[in-house]
Amino acid sequence: MSNQFDSGEWQEERNEWGGVRRYRMIGPIKEYEMMVTCDGMQIPQSELEDYHRRKREAAEAAAEARKAAPPPPQLACPFNGGGHSCTREKCALYTGNGCTLAQITTGGTGSTVGKSCPFSPYSCRTDCGLYKNGCVLTAIKERTQEHEPV
Repeated sequence: MSNQFDSGEWQEERNEWGGVRRYRMIGPIKEYEMMVTCDGMQIPQSELEDYHRRKREAAEAAAEARKAAPPPPQLACPFNGGGHSCTREKCALYTGNGCTLAQITTGGTGSTVGKSCPFSPYSCRTDCGLYKNGCVLTAIKERTQEHEPV
């Protein structure tokens, strides 16, 4: 008589948290499917290949989308000499949406084109990273006055 047991078909059971675990019976022993840790997640071994395929497809689609998207306009940085382009990801003030200083407000208080810039040897101009219908820094006082207690 052999000590070999035939392994049964994979079955599923729900745990107390509502998750599903796969198992099979090998004789009187319940064998659970091996879980693999990948990218900080537990993935059943049977789903690992599909997980990697979906991840690879998502990365390829994101790369294609980046190629297809028009490049953002090059804006001058008043803190980088004014005549130099924004260094984007190399700058501590840059986020995916642009310069964080330019996001302080929705726009300036009026046109500042041609006025002297205290941060740059150039005059204020529309291709500056801080220009939105005027220098956004002019709107700081106006915005803080809106939030001051009366």
